[in-house]
Amino acid sequence: MVASLIAVGAALPAVAQTQPVAIPPRDFGPVWTGFYVGAAFGAGGMVNKVDTGGAGVATNFSSGGGGVLGSIYGGVDYQILPRAVIGALAEMTLSSISATSSATVPGANASVTSQPNFGWAVLARAGFLANSSTLFYFTGGYTGQNVQSWGTATAGGTSASFSRTDTFNGWTFGPGFEAMLGGNWATKLEYRYSQYGAQMMGGSGISMSPSTHTVRAGLTYKFGGLGAAPSDSRPVFNEPAFNWTGIYAGVAAGAGLSSGPVTAAAGGASASFDMGGQGLLAGVFVGADYQFARQALVGVMADFTWSGLQGATTIATPLGSAYASVSPNRSWSVMGRVGWLPISSTLIYGAVGYTGMNVMATGTAMLGGGGTLFGERDTTLSGWTVGPGVETVITGGWTTRLEYRYSQYGQQQVAAGITAQPSTHTVRLGIAYKLGLGSSDRSVARAAD
Repeated sequence: MVASLIAVGAALPAVAQTQPVAIPPRDFGPVWTGFYVGAAFGAGGMVNKVDTGGAGVATNFSSGGGGVLGSIYGGVDYQILPRAVIGALAEMTLSSISATSSATVPGANASVTSQPNFGWAVLARAGFLANSSTLFYFTGGYTGQNVQSWGTATAGGTSASFSRTDTFNGWTFGPGFEAMLGGNWATKLEYRYSQYGAQMMGGSGISMSPSTHTVRAGLTYKFGGLGAAPSDSRPVFNEPAFNWTGIYAGVAAGAGLSSGPVTAAAGGASASFDMGGQGLLAGVFVGADYQFARQALVGVMADFTWSGLQGATTIATPLGSAYASVSPNRSWSVMGRVGWLPISSTLIYGAVGYTGMNVMATGTAMLGGGGTLFGERDTTLSGWTVGPGVETVITGGWTTRLEYRYSQYGQQQVAAGITAQPSTHTVRLGIAYKLGLGSSDRSVARAAD
């Protein structure tokens, strides 16, 4: 399918490329300066680096888990230039994200569960207006998180346990798109990576260092204020009419995490944990859209992605040790998408379809008697993927997009004695060039009917 789309695009004459058509500008562009409040719903995952050293057993692993979240927020923006906005906001979040890990070797075991529930953030943001109604921005600042955690570790005749709630402090950063819907309402799609400092769990000998990858789709109400410009002095933008019908190709880069239950057993040692791994990714994509109405389109797209995600567990006791890792490194997807155009140059869409992933799994067990077991295997997993996105025109046939994906794969033995069922939360920031299918003037005219 990917090759077919590229071949068709290459065969199109240069005159068939989509050219934005200038239309009369709006009377006045919206004013971004002022106060706002909003609510958001989303999803995400956690990677928690856990070190345990109590009761004669030492483990080092990255646990992971996913869940949904809800936020409320309020803030203020100031439009410092016709195309530049800065602002500040505060946010509170509740989430259902949780992760559990346990490990057993002859004579010893350990288990830890962590659940971030209530979080807060104080943020700054700065953005660029692709058009008067669409803001591309970056946000970052301080974040705090309450984490409920409990666990046990035993070896021989001794044991240690804990159950507590701790406050972690850290920083958060990420990109977002915000688009005006009409009146005082706007919607946004925002990704954030948050990293919290390591903290010892009392006298348990267990330390944790959590990080989260989250996405939020929000609905915002803008009050204005701060001496916002009256209607007769608002900045005017020439909003291009854009023909979305056609074939496109692009590149993307981003980040994400992998999580999911993993079980490993070798030579009397076993581990069961919610794997957690995180890293960067990059990929290429192609697709085709058909704009069947002034504010609606359907399409198909395909992509190939390289990633550096990895989750690993190490257990060491006087009686033996074990190591297991699961590393998703390549993935591919074929998806359909449906989109809505609040203005002609900005698209809000949802996509769903098939995804495949290549996983490298490794397992090692070293027994107290001197024996060693080792296994390694490349495995291909299949599953489904779904997520929202925002895409907006930059200039000419060029567009940029921010897209979140949740992908779930089937359970499978990925190496001798290791079974995994991974899922991924990823975000992609991409740039694409669109080739039209026929006269752009007629296409735009039909879409406007």
